[in-house]
Amino acid sequence: MPIERVEAIPFRIPIKAEIGPIESNIWAMDAAEHVLVKITDADGVVGWGEATPRVTIYGDTQASTVAAIREWIGPALVGLEPYAVEAAWQRMDRLMHNLPAKAAVDMALHDLLGKRLGVSVVQLLGGMARDRAPLGTIIPLGPPENVADIAVQAVERGVQTLKIKVGKDPDRDVRAFRAIRRAVGERATLAIDVNQGYSVPVAIRVLRALGEDGLAWAEEPVKAWDAAGKLKVAQAVGVPLLLDESVFTPQDVLREIRNGACGMVSIKTARSAFFRSRAIASICEAANVPCVLGSARESALGTVVSAHFAAAARCVVATELGDHVIYEATLLREPPCLANGCLVLPTGPGLGIEIDEAQVRRYRLD
Repeated sequence: MPIERVEAIPFRIPIKAEIGPIESNIWAMDAAEHVLVKITDADGVVGWGEATPRVTIYGDTQASTVAAIREWIGPALVGLEPYAVEAAWQRMDRLMHNLPAKAAVDMALHDLLGKRLGVSVVQLLGGMARDRAPLGTIIPLGPPENVADIAVQAVERGVQTLKIKVGKDPDRDVRAFRAIRRAVGERATLAIDVNQGYSVPVAIRVLRALGEDGLAWAEEPVKAWDAAGKLKVAQAVGVPLLLDESVFTPQDVLREIRNGACGMVSIKTARSAFFRSRAIASICEAANVPCVLGSARESALGTVVSAHFAAAARCVVATELGDHVIYEATLLREPPCLANGCLVLPTGPGLGIEIDEAQVRRYRLD
């Protein structure tokens, strides 16, 4: 049955008081100020998605995302069949940029289609490479002793990969990484995310130093536009470069792999959802480039979306799933199941989740 309504619902869920605001080199946040997307077909079947606007990364805000969906994307999709995902992207791409908005629509279409067919999204994607996804988390900027405590707490709840935010003070960054390594030992994989904060010489110096302490990969050490700089860093250090802000689209991924500096790729369903994430994964598999399933600090809904993709994509070697626990609410009737260091996939049709309408009413902003 064709799409009848596309709704955009802005919401704000605060970060838990005991955690407080979190910071990176290019943003800071004290709440998830995101947008629920609700797509309803003519039979009343509903699919859900979550948009995570980031003005410092994608150039969009919560207000602009709501406007894009209500005024442009939604009207373009009414009357389209939910299975016509290719056609949906063609219509959405008439509007430039707005990747989180488009991704949320893609999520909701897959959720809706899975419910209509009585199968899970991971089955729509071709079946499970696994039935769960390993947990990872992002360690925010902070004094070395503080971030070491945060890292220990994460490892104690089963997190397997720690991505440490750095990029403002190289000396502090080295001390923080080493404090975390001492605190957690070999119980977790340690990576850093520079968010483009270093010059080429500083990146080489820091990555060489941390490579001796078991740094697994370094994310975006220099400016995303600096192709020559990334290549210099990649050739000078023994640590693979994970690209994120450089690889929003499949075309970006192909370009960066050809450039020669790309050691790994961050796939974020928050910007490429399922349809374009599959294209990115195919390119990476063909080039033998491993992927990390990245986090955009989604709520529990977006986290489940990412888990479905991670479970279906064999190129994914690690994830940043699990950061939804920083928020005071989930918007779901049942939170994601976390067990033995993994997020276990829900088994119901579509995404396998149910939205808690009472929570939505409490946290929505309109």
